[in-house]
Amino acid sequence: MKYTSIIITALIVCGLCIASVSAVQVIVGYKETSRIQVDSQDSIMLMAAAGAPGAASAPDISLDSAKYVYPEIHAAAVDLSEEEIAALKTSGMVRYVEPDYMVTALGPAMPWNIQQIHADSVQAAGITGTGVRVAVIDTGIDYNHPDLAGVYAGGYNALDDNATGPMDNNGHGTHCAGILAATGSSNGIYGTAPDVSLYAVKVLNSKGEGKVSDVIEGIFWAKNNNMQVASMSLGLGQDSQALHDAVDNATGNGVLIVAAAGNSGVDSGAGDTLLYPAKYDGVLSVAAVNKYNHRASWSSTGSHLSISAPGVNIQSTIPGSKYATYSGTSMAAPHVAGVAALVYSVHPDWTSRQVREQIVSTATPLGSSVLYGAGLVNATAAAGVAAETAGSATGMAVAAPDDQGMDESLPFSWDRGVAEASA
Repeated sequence: MKYTSIIITALIVCGLCIASVSAVQVIVGYKETSRIQVDSQDSIMLMAAAGAPGAASAPDISLDSAKYVYPEIHAAAVDLSEEEIAALKTSGMVRYVEPDYMVTALGPAMPWNIQQIHADSVQAAGITGTGVRVAVIDTGIDYNHPDLAGVYAGGYNALDDNATGPMDNNGHGTHCAGILAATGSSNGIYGTAPDVSLYAVKVLNSKGEGKVSDVIEGIFWAKNNNMQVASMSLGLGQDSQALHDAVDNATGNGVLIVAAAGNSGVDSGAGDTLLYPAKYDGVLSVAAVNKYNHRASWSSTGSHLSISAPGVNIQSTIPGSKYATYSGTSMAAPHVAGVAALVYSVHPDWTSRQVREQIVSTATPLGSSVLYGAGLVNATAAAGVAAETAGSATGMAVAAPDDQGMDESLPFSWDRGVAEASA
């Protein structure tokens, strides 16, 4: 075959600016009717084949700044000046000239439920709950989980006087902890307040069950170890005077207790179905809503209900460095506990009562207080972050809800039939 020999010489740019001309990194896709000749490791030539359409006027093009040549897809990565790019586009020998786009690693996911309460915007404003002491009083926490290990600060196992530590052998507590404080360290997910000091207080066993006496011991551990917030995704249907007294003692000594409302509600929302301790005065009791801010059909109702948070199809951490999607007011409560930590970050001198009142008074109304309390917890309003400065967290993926047909059924081990041991 015969080839023309008109050559357009490309600038060789090795980090230098020659005659004020800057190189542009591009990928050139050349036509299959062109032939490519590799003269050296960094120099190639495009040549028009004789007889090919436009061959008579098409110049051979020397590209002396080639980075890679991809013969399999008829392309090359090169550095060119704007003039060279223009000449190449009019040569009739290329299919495209496109930028060598920047590719970035995918960061951890910002879950839809965290965005629903606007905690992502508070985090983007630099408010992440740093140093706020939060206890998850539950089945323990898998403190080796990569999304929790960085914030785990200690804990207590009330079931055996801390002989074995508060490791989670059920999964419920770890799931709640991730909603509250997951750090995204494993490219996993972010929680509501990813820089808190997280403490595990184990009061429920591998079946998700425990005695009132164990729960009281956990509450007193939280109080005596200066916890600012205690997240309690558990409950019972009977009013225990001992539990009531313990809750009053803790809240009176500065612990903000956030408790799941319970999963004993009915579709119509009729009746007072709140569990204890959510029903006690001074406790932030939390109902569950779905991604549309509609009450979950099983979410407990009553006049003592404080607030609502996402609790349907919530993805979070589980033991073994894994993730799972669960539903329940158990999932709603740690959202509010996390928002409490964000408020404490902004107002470290506030009392637990002030934080509680701030969260309730800034909620977004959703409807009847018997069904929703004050409404959906609103992290930006509670933390006092202006909408125009909050923005949204950047550089992270958004995890969409796993609708599964909007199935609002509860995980089997935390359904209302499990001795009301957990909510």
